[in-house]
Amino acid sequence: MGTLRLTIPSPSPALTFVRNRQRKFLYAGLSSILLLVLWGTLLIVFDAPYGGLGQGIGSDGVSLEAVRNQTLGFEKIFCINLPSRTDKRDAIVLGSSITQFHVDWIDGVSSEDMSPKAYPPHLDDADRPRMLPGEIGSWRAHVNALQRIVSERISTALILEDDVDWDVTLKTQLHDFAQGALALQPNQPHASPYGPSWDLLWLGHCGMKCERNSPFYIIKNDPTSVPAYALPQYWAGPAIHPLVDNIKHNRLICKSTLAVCSTAYAVTLPAAQKILAAVSVAPTEESMPAGESIVYDVMLGRLCETGYLRCISTYPSVMGNWKGAGLPSKGSDIQYRYDGPREERVFEGASFWGVVYSVMDNLGGLVSGERVVRASVRDVMLPVLDLGRVKGNRGKLHVLDYEEMVLSGV
Repeated sequence: MGTLRLTIPSPSPALTFVRNRQRKFLYAGLSSILLLVLWGTLLIVFDAPYGGLGQGIGSDGVSLEAVRNQTLGFEKIFCINLPSRTDKRDAIVLGSSITQFHVDWIDGVSSEDMSPKAYPPHLDDADRPRMLPGEIGSWRAHVNALQRIVSERISTALILEDDVDWDVTLKTQLHDFAQGALALQPNQPHASPYGPSWDLLWLGHCGMKCERNSPFYIIKNDPTSVPAYALPQYWAGPAIHPLVDNIKHNRLICKSTLAVCSTAYAVTLPAAQKILAAVSVAPTEESMPAGESIVYDVMLGRLCETGYLRCISTYPSVMGNWKGAGLPSKGSDIQYRYDGPREERVFEGASFWGVVYSVMDNLGGLVSGERVVRASVRDVMLPVLDLGRVKGNRGKLHVLDYEEMVLSGV
């Protein structure tokens, strides 16, 4: 019986060319899809629009790059804002969107809407300094923020006030700050990129002091360090010593024993519980000593000073303040300012203080897609900053011999 042979004709050269070309397109397409997926994943994880920096890993694998995520390395970011001040909310929403972080809101409180029974404890003590109505409302709003952190068991949260301003390079600043904060703490496993042993990170203040005779971290040649002349009124200080504080273009990071102004600060859940007890539920002589002010930020600083809280801060402050254009009274919702008779009122331009490359000052260019920002103050390292060339700075630990006035590395 004969054998049936099936002869498959060889493809023509033209057909072979077409098939090879199809394979190349297929492989190229698959490679492109893989690269896009990988790139998208990196964007989600690192999310660093202004200023890339080499990835740093903590001792337990926590990446320093977490400070570049949508909540700046914290579980939540809250901003306190009176519902009536929609103008401020507009600005915070726009500024945070451009610099790529997300804010949740805590409604500000007017003391007129509070029962006097719910005012701060010991407010009516005979020797207690008087609180302004706006200060009472501010106290309640901050306590409400703490209450929410405790109620929802939020591991870490950054609390902002709605007149806060920040640098366009904030995420790079926080990366540098996290490195300094880690250098000040024990080398232990930690779930936060800012380290294992802190209660409060005071990022926006108007004056602070470092723990005396303890190492502190110095970042040299920091283009975002505000010159001494351009700092707002600092009500506490010096941080270390005027000769150290005022070295141009330096930034100090240290364990803080005192700070004032609650523009921006981060707390852990245990710290929020402790503060809620100290300033509202179970106050003690430590938090509310006789005859002393119980304005919220003053009490917070006192809790750092007594060691009740483990506080870390930076000089100059990372975050500053701004006021939109308008009448003088437009600025503060805590302190009342009279604008004068209608015919004598003076319209003021917007003002920005406490930061170099102010987001609020540069909003116009940023929303138009500009990649260059301008400094809001004089005498800085880079009057004009190309956002494509932003780099972080690594610092070193130092100590100061106060008797010999010798600054040396550790």
